[in-house]
Amino acid sequence: MARLDYRRKRMLAIYAVALLLVCCCVILTACNRDSGTFDVSGDTVAEPTHFIAKLMLGLNDSVQVFGWTVVAFTVILKLVLSPLDIWQRVIARRNAKAMERMRPQLEALAEKCGDDKQRYQQEQMALYKKEKYSMLGACLPSLVTLIVFIVLFAGFRQMVGYQFALDYKECYDEYTATYDAEMNKSLEEAIKAAGLESYEDLPLTAEKANAHNAAVDKAQTAVYKHYFSEENQKRRKFLWIHNVFVPDSWEEGVPDYLVVTGQEGFAMSKITGVMKDEYNLVMGKVLGADDMGYGSGSKWNGLLILPVLSIALSFLSQKLLTKSQGAPPPTAKGKGDNMQANMKIMQIFMPLMIGVFALFYSAAFALYTFTSSLVAIVFQLIFALINKLLDKREERKRGGGFIKV
Repeated sequence: MARLDYRRKRMLAIYAVALLLVCCCVILTACNRDSGTFDVSGDTVAEPTHFIAKLMLGLNDSVQVFGWTVVAFTVILKLVLSPLDIWQRVIARRNAKAMERMRPQLEALAEKCGDDKQRYQQEQMALYKKEKYSMLGACLPSLVTLIVFIVLFAGFRQMVGYQFALDYKECYDEYTATYDAEMNKSLEEAIKAAGLESYEDLPLTAEKANAHNAAVDKAQTAVYKHYFSEENQKRRKFLWIHNVFVPDSWEEGVPDYLVVTGQEGFAMSKITGVMKDEYNLVMGKVLGADDMGYGSGSKWNGLLILPVLSIALSFLSQKLLTKSQGAPPPTAKGKGDNMQANMKIMQIFMPLMIGVFALFYSAAFALYTFTSSLVAIVFQLIFALINKLLDKREERKRGGGFIKV
């Protein structure tokens, strides 16, 4: 009974830590007043409230190119979390060594217990306790990765929404300033003759209608030049991707009204305070522009490179992580191990989930997942090299020494 109690305590500890991590995730993602909605009807656009978005925004002030901001942010984040990563590696190495010592006993125990899975688990837990094998340490990396992923997604979501709102607000201000100037210039004589102060007070005439059409054309041209200015292109463009705030896929580089308002797409953003007709009017010459895309009609924002690389590196990272944890413990005869099965599911689920987000969400987030996996692989290779050196050192200690004459 004592052995069974120990097993229950260990499982409760695992569930408690998992619950704590989930609660932290909820607090960090849900306790923001702004969940990713930005109003563009005012004089300015409110900045993001999520701490991840704030950090990226501050870093971008120095880097200027948002793609490189994401790369720098990811590397810094991995370095900040490196103590936790090192701790996980130490636990994984200790577990692997403990499993090497226990394996002959577990195999003999599995043969002895046969189909009695409950008895095998009791004896297994007792052996784990004796050898200080950490069940929590075996599954903690996947849990931490999932929680960090969710928290960062919320931050990137706000950052993307903020950039969409900022782009439209700047374009709207450029449009209205150019339109008003052109209308007042074209109708200057009519305004003076009527003793009025602005073209808005003039009655609708053919002259005013013609001036309106000409002013709209010039205002849309001014928006086009502003949107595709060298400064704005520098901020949005990254390597082959025209706009890092749009997926590296078949999506158009300039988001349409349904995307920026969150009615289409993968929860890209939610801007409010603008109607569809107004958005299409202001962005008339920018939407579908040849400057922003590949392929027929310049529709593609990217070339699907980041999503493919993100999935591949994520699978490689999971494989290296599994290898560093050593072979799984043997199971009772004819029975499967639920924990092993769950870990295998996580090893497949995480890369696939990352692939879905990289494919349908912003290229900025795909760039984060790619850079994060790349840095993780570098860390894993370094730890693997260190482990080999430590193993050789331990072998020399066990087999070396001086021979006494």
